Amino acid sequence: MAVIALLALLVNVAAGFTVTADREPIEIRIPLVNSREIDVGELAARISALTGVRIKPPVGKLLLPVAGVGGSLSRTTLGAILGDDARLEVDQGVLVVNVDRRVLDPDRLPGWTESVQRLAEHVDREAKRRAKYGMRALKSYRPNDLSRPTICLVHGLNSSSGGFVHMITPLEEAGYGLVVYDYPYNRNLTESSAQFARDWQAFRRLVGEKHPWAIVAHSMGALVARSFVEDPAVSTVSEISSLIMVAPVNQGSSLAKAQTFLQLLNGVQAIQNKKTTEALAHLGDGLGEAAEDLTPGSRFLTALNRRTRRDGVPYHIVAGDAGIVSGEARRTVEERINAIRKERGLLGGLTRFATADLSTRLDEVSDGFGDGCVSVASSRLPGVTDHVVIHANHAELIRAPLLFANPGPVACMPYLLRWLDENRSQANGNGPGQSR
Repeated sequence: MAVIALLALLVNVAAGFTVTADREPIEIRIPLVNSREIDVGELAARISALTGVRIKPPVGKLLLPVAGVGGSLSRTTLGAILGDDARLEVDQGVLVVNVDRRVLDPDRLPGWTESVQRLAEHVDREAKRRAKYGMRALKSYRPNDLSRPTICLVHGLNSSSGGFVHMITPLEEAGYGLVVYDYPYNRNLTESSAQFARDWQAFRRLVGEKHPWAIVAHSMGALVARSFVEDPAVSTVSEISSLIMVAPVNQGSSLAKAQTFLQLLNGVQAIQNKKTTEALAHLGDGLGEAAEDLTPGSRFLTALNRRTRRDGVPYHIVAGDAGIVSGEARRTVEERINAIRKERGLLGGLTRFATADLSTRLDEVSDGFGDGCVSVASSRLPGVTDHVVIHANHAELIRAPLLFANPGPVACMPYLLRWLDENRSQANGNGPGQSR
């Protein structure tokens, strides 16, 4: 066992890591990725090498935040996996792990080896779960088949491609092939949009696709798709036959603010309940960064909405106005809050401050103004005139299985099929172009 300790010391010196006196902790320093995340696979491999334990090295990759509130939760979770023998802290762009040298003692080495192996297994388990992200072709997809045009479906917040389950059959029966796109919906939208562009291009290159696809995107997915379509650096307009946005959050939604809190709460609860696998899933997929981008006036939305519509790509929008608050209930809320706002003193002042955007928030949830999540006004986009409003809520628009377990009429489908058919005719030179 002394030989193992000596080897560990030599590895530390060879790798440029400082190891001091006999019983001083083994210090492991790992640079952060993008100045804010740690590669947990690298962490497991370094710990294994620098403490001289043999484990099955992870083959996957998992990035966790190590700064801010998310960073605190990450360090707590990693600490729970490694146990009390390891202390983690961030120092000027580096994650510093101090390991109690006594873990190399014969009576403690098996337990320490098990902890490090568990960390590596967590990485591979998470990597396997995250492998579902990216472009995936359904059986209906036929590359380069002009008789079966392709539609790419992009989901929104708190969802996945499974949210389109009731839309798949009618679209396929209408003669379309489908490709679905999944992504971690809590990561920041700049990152998700860039990944969408990479996955789009990589998939088409892999299958040798030469013909354009239509994009049908729901809610936040419309921003991911728009960011790709309208990116001035992207010169692939010939690859996009149309962009159809269902309940898009083009101007943001104040309700998104609750998502960050919800994700933090879920992460904390998973850690408290010692569900480290669940905690790593929450942390690796983001802690509400996308929700911050969805907030009206966010940096992401401001930058995206400065862009112009992409020439040559027909745009279409279908929004819903079946809110969860009736007109009468809304009037009652407004009357009560307006009465308090008129009061002098602390209560009136706080109410005026807290309800400065009351009308906008109520539009999102009020019947006739929004779909329960997104207001009709927020769904609009300058330059897009093909905008229809139907009486359906946010989930009902696509018949999301969250509220509709069984197949049935999909509220947006008549419009989707009409637009797709018109754009298909236009592409084949059989009809007039769509107005935008």
